[in-house]
Amino acid sequence: MVRVTFKLTEVGRVELDLPTPLLFREVLQHCVTRTGYTPGGYIAVRKGKVVSAGDMIEDGDEIDIFPALSGG
Repeated sequence: MVRVTFKLTEVGRVELDLPTPLLFREVLQHCVTRTGYTPGGYIAVRKGKVVSAGDMIEDGDEIDIFPALSGG
């Protein structure tokens, strides 16, 4: 089970029972398919470290996704 929590959005937590390991971009696509929510700019964090699209996600991982806002 992979848990993805979309912080500061109406989506909230998404729990996915996926075959792992998977690339984070694939996990995110499963979230989009399930919820219909497509994040724009975002920062993904797992265990206090930023997750990139090419990082492998394992069973039991919990990922928080924060919207990225420009301060410019």
